[in-house]
Amino acid sequence: MTQDAIQEGPSPLSSPPPDGGQRAYGLAVFCLLGLALVLLAYPALRIAWDFEIDNTEGWNAYYQVRAMAGLPLYDVGSPFFFNNYPPLSFYMVGAVARLVGDPVIAGRLLSLVAVLSICLSVGSIVRSAGASRRDGLFAATTCALFFAAFLTDFVGKDNPQLLGQAFGMAGLALHLGGGDRTGRVMLTALLFSISVLTKHNLICVPLLVAADILIRGPGRHRAVFFATGLGLAVASAVGLWLWIGKIFFTQLLASRSWDLARAFLITTEVLGQFQAPLAVVGLVLLAVRRQRPAGLILAYLGAALVLGIFFAGGAATDINVFFDVFIALAIGAGLSVHRIGAPRARMALALAINAGVLFYAPFCLGRFGVDILGEMDRREQLFHDDIAYLAAIPGKVLCQSHLLCLRAGKPPFYDTSNAVQAMIAGRLPADSLTGMLRRHEIALVQITDPQSEPDNNPGVQKEPARFIDFQDAELDMLRREYVLDRVGISGRFYRPRDRVGNPG
Repeated sequence: MTQDAIQEGPSPLSSPPPDGGQRAYGLAVFCLLGLALVLLAYPALRIAWDFEIDNTEGWNAYYQVRAMAGLPLYDVGSPFFFNNYPPLSFYMVGAVARLVGDPVIAGRLLSLVAVLSICLSVGSIVRSAGASRRDGLFAATTCALFFAAFLTDFVGKDNPQLLGQAFGMAGLALHLGGGDRTGRVMLTALLFSISVLTKHNLICVPLLVAADILIRGPGRHRAVFFATGLGLAVASAVGLWLWIGKIFFTQLLASRSWDLARAFLITTEVLGQFQAPLAVVGLVLLAVRRQRPAGLILAYLGAALVLGIFFAGGAATDINVFFDVFIALAIGAGLSVHRIGAPRARMALALAINAGVLFYAPFCLGRFGVDILGEMDRREQLFHDDIAYLAAIPGKVLCQSHLLCLRAGKPPFYDTSNAVQAMIAGRLPADSLTGMLRRHEIALVQITDPQSEPDNNPGVQKEPARFIDFQDAELDMLRREYVLDRVGISGRFYRPRDRVGNPG
């Protein structure tokens, strides 16, 4: 890309020349928009089907049900079930659940709305840089494509990550939208506070804006932003201490293991999917970094990558720790086409940024077709079969699929992910689960993760599991004391050797 192709001043895109190149760029944007709408239809339709997208849905739903009932969120009556999230999302989803009748459906709806809100914020940020409506639409469309194609299982899922992200992006859009009113600065700080109280690791954008205001903002804005932010932080901390108590901070700040190999594997997965936009957008933003907000978005992209790599090494994290990277790339995509003078070059750039999406789209459409034409009905029926089986088993039940246990009417008993971290850190006795298994205190153990299945051949080398929910000693004890009683869509079901064939 030559320096002449990159405009150093504002781009005259509000009145583009009516040539074939401009029409081709517009056609490319609208074709990409059409693809985004088709791909987003899949998670939108999936909302209504009753099966688990992943086990965080049931975990969140347990607390959303408790929020609806006015029950404590950080003491559920079991020492093995923990809540290490802030409380706000459970009450927001619980409020919507009163209208739609089910917390999982409510959480999925809010997740889908959050994605649309994030895309609108992305488009708004690009427009505030002086770009045309078409460039803003391209940025919003690129954001939608990233989520719909590569992150399908996170869109329309009962999980607070995207909900919190939507508040944070609204705050960034408000900050970059201009204006000198004090109320705008205060509202930005409030949106960031809501974002962090929804998901506590969403710190990238608030820190970025705080640094921007500290370095570039007028003195009055600095005073208002930091006073409002500090006031909200202190008020939240004091309110949570008085309302919930020490247990909130103990569970929220509980340590967990960190693994370099895990961080490497998840990071390389992200880089493999997003190498085209990272290369193209990164180079253009670097070239025009002195023009606001290109430099700020470049810093956002870099900070998001660093934080994502760090968070990826933590136990029980997933690719969602890189959501800020995907959003920064979408904003950068819109700014990049805005800074390119020739319309045909803008069209080529738009397609290059979405090259990975276009390559992967046929696979997404194939999955969409198969699922809509009967696979989701089949999954729902098989999930209900597992629920009926589980509901007939009395006693304590350990579910890796929390939604399965919730739908079967089982109380929260054992949080596989957080419990293993508590034992590793010494907050629970190391033999907590092995002791219960040895004494046959658990009537049934359900395992979803194939990497954790105890009957796998121990001599076969396996890839590292993304989630480590069981320790080797626990799986060994399960292998000795329990036998496989059922295989269903939710995974494998194990019962004590002396109870197989005897429902009681």
